[in-house]
Parts: sequence; C-alpha cells; structure tokens
Amino acid sequence: MNTGKWGERLAAWYLFFHGCRILERNYRYGRYEIDIVARERRSGILVFVEVKTRSNTAFGLPRDAVTAQKQLFLTRAAQGYLKQRRIPDAHTRFDVVEVYTNPLRIIHLPGAF
Repeated sequence: MNTGKWGERLAAWYLFFHGCRILERNYRYGRYEIDIVARERRSGILVFVEVKTRSNTAFGLPRDAVTAQKQLFLTRAAQGYLKQRRIPDAHTRFDVVEVYTNPLRIIHLPGAF
C-alpha cells in the first residue's frame, strides 16, 4: 500500500473515532476526487476531507499543498457529490487531515477552507 492510501486509511479511522460516519472514500466526479466524505454524527454536517500524508515538513506543511486550485477542484467534486446524491440543502464543510509518518501524528483542521 502506498503512503498516500495508508494516510487516507488512518485519517478515516481517526475521523470515525472522533464522531464521523464515513460515507465514501476516494469519491470521483469526472477528473476531480475527494479523499473522504463523512457526516458528523452529532451535528449532521457533511464533511469533505482532503488528506495529506508526509514524513516531515522539509517542503512545508501538508496543508500548504491544498492550494487555491486544489480547493477549486475539491469544491467542484463536492458540488458533483451533492448533485448526484440529490442533497440540495446540506450543511457542508471542507477539512484537511495531515498525517505525519515519523513520528506518527494526525492533525485535523476542520473548516480548513
């Protein structure tokens, strides 16, 4: 399993144990992809999650890789998800989960953009 998929698996586990129901992983809408689609159990908010896995911060923080262009692509994928699932009035949020491999650490950034 490659590092990115491993990080996504850990992020899904983390979100599940912190009150989210995982609805989809690697959802694709055309050329766009969302790593994790989840719903917070308590609030009902639909959460679109981008996972970034890194071994260190030598090239910056993982969250910095979620550029304006990447945010636009994630937004388009989320719009496609809502349209395909016929969910017109959902309360939504975009989160970033950073997974560090050495030492193992997970940082969840709710409402990252």
